[in-house]
Amino acid sequence: MIKALIVDDELKARNSLRKLLAKYCPDVMVVGTAENAIEAFEKIQSLQPNLVFLDIEMPKENGFKLLEKFKEVNFDIIFTTAYSNYALKAFRYAALDYLTKPIDFRLLIEAIGRFKNKQEIASSQNRLHLLLDNLNNNPNSFEKIALPSVDGYQLVQVRNILYCQANINYTVVHLLEGKEITASKPLKEFEDLLPKETFFRTHKSFLINLNLIDSYCREEDCVVLTNNVSIPISSRLKNSFLNTIKNYGK
Repeated sequence: MIKALIVDDELKARNSLRKLLAKYCPDVMVVGTAENAIEAFEKIQSLQPNLVFLDIEMPKENGFKLLEKFKEVNFDIIFTTAYSNYALKAFRYAALDYLTKPIDFRLLIEAIGRFKNKQEIASSQNRLHLLLDNLNNNPNSFEKIALPSVDGYQLVQVRNILYCQANINYTVVHLLEGKEITASKPLKEFEDLLPKETFFRTHKSFLINLNLIDSYCREEDCVVLTNNVSIPISSRLKNSFLNTIKNYGK
């Protein structure tokens, strides 16, 4: 049984989420609710929940201020928010779960499923720091991304990603230093997430960092990256790619 705490300043929102959990997630037991950060801090310490549904925008102290009170976050978090798309991108970069209000029961079920499938939450503290850093930046200036892998999560510098390569429902992320990380996300998610000003999908299986192109080979329709790896360019994307690199940096 998953012990959950609901933190939200709106009584209607707390009751609605409790009802959704009771109806669609019977293995989640709501051990308590809190309407502000002070009450939430006390209840987290006394009730020791495994999972906290945390509203971000609350009066006096928001959800992030609450988390700063803990020396170690030893519980998992699903944020509930009405934030803009810009802020939601910061959540995705940090690989932290969120639900937008009003909460869709299908997305709630999926979020609980992801929680149950997690092997560990040891890296959640670092991912929270990453989220807070990114929220203060332009989404095209996010410096790090959390990659979900078999062993947990790895935080990497975006500028060090050479290219991403599709591998069925996974993506192999190749880094500048020669390291490879197999991430449990399809390539399409990386295409949507990484800045389009810097990353280009040259082929159904490849997404490359434009900053790390060494040369373009017209005869073979490929680009050579700074690590001497050749990446193919599909005929369908060739013109778009050539226009992109001609105007790159202008």
